[in-house]
Amino acid sequence: MMVRVLHIVTIMDRGGLENRLMDIYRNIDRNRIQFDFYTCRKEKGYFDDEIVKMGGHVYYDESLSVARLFSIPVRFEKFLKNHSEYKIVHCHMNSWCGLILKGAKEAGVPVRIAHARAATQGKSLQIAIKNIIKLPVNRFSTHRFAVSKKAGVWLFGENPVSEGKVQIFPNAIECKKFEFRPQIREEMRVRLGIDDDLAIIHVGNLNPVKNHAFLLQVFAALKKRKTFVKLILVGRDGMHGSIHQLARQLGIDGDVIFLGERSDVPALLQAGDVFVFPSLYEGFPGAVLEAQAAGLPCVISDTITDEVCITSECIQLSLSESPTEWASKVLELGGGTRRNNYKFLCDCGYDINSLVKNMQDFYIEASQCDYGRG
Repeated sequence: MMVRVLHIVTIMDRGGLENRLMDIYRNIDRNRIQFDFYTCRKEKGYFDDEIVKMGGHVYYDESLSVARLFSIPVRFEKFLKNHSEYKIVHCHMNSWCGLILKGAKEAGVPVRIAHARAATQGKSLQIAIKNIIKLPVNRFSTHRFAVSKKAGVWLFGENPVSEGKVQIFPNAIECKKFEFRPQIREEMRVRLGIDDDLAIIHVGNLNPVKNHAFLLQVFAALKKRKTFVKLILVGRDGMHGSIHQLARQLGIDGDVIFLGERSDVPALLQAGDVFVFPSLYEGFPGAVLEAQAAGLPCVISDTITDEVCITSECIQLSLSESPTEWASKVLELGGGTRRNNYKFLCDCGYDINSLVKNMQDFYIEASQCDYGRG
């Protein structure tokens, strides 16, 4: 019997969550398990055509907002009552999971998964609202997943994690795609025009959480100490050019390479020398995992879970440290010999095949169990 799993996401564009889901989808046994996607946007996503080609469906709905707070579960309940084929709903919407899964419960869906993907930190009205919206999640989910313990604690609380009620499924990647290859490295460096420069690389869509403003300050401090250095930024601009403008204000725009959204991230990582990732918060960033798979030393913020530091060359620094201190650590790591970490990451269980097997076994077992209707 075919098991259809309905994944709830914002939109299937390129991004950490979406890339990880597509990796699983491409490698899972689609004769036994099929993925469909319910997106909280009306517009089409980057991966939608590929999803349809692989036999999946994509449904479009309105974006989530506080103004429509009470209609969210009602609308989702109505959708599911018209699509009784779904016995498993897998929600990736962080603070919104509880409200969405309330609708799934009212529709009688027996398997309702809330998946913690981020560990939101800081103090703001927006974060305060998220902390309130997330409260129903333990009541309406039958299963609790998280990409890291830190993400699990944020969404579900300390007790469910410590009591083993949250299953940790760390992000995994197609490690072979990122394996260090010297020839590709040389080709990409020529193509990017970085010659013998020290190449700092960051992969992540330009948005405030990724902390690109701080990254530019680190690079500016680095430029004062080393003339031949380049910063490669890979990701879609969601900040309306403000990071480009800051680069000009700092006088470093001539050495910052804005590549935008790219499909050749594995090759681009080959070109780098150090991966820098100063996010304000993350769940379990796949980009850091990919960088380590490519053999890159990494300097990341200590607000990110240390579970992502798989290799000894993944170093965490506090965001309270000055950009100069960050620049010093980047220089320290930038002169080392590039390693081939492929086998090491596979042995540690971070290859996509391990995650696919675990997820596939779960879906099949869950589809055969009677969890009741509420």
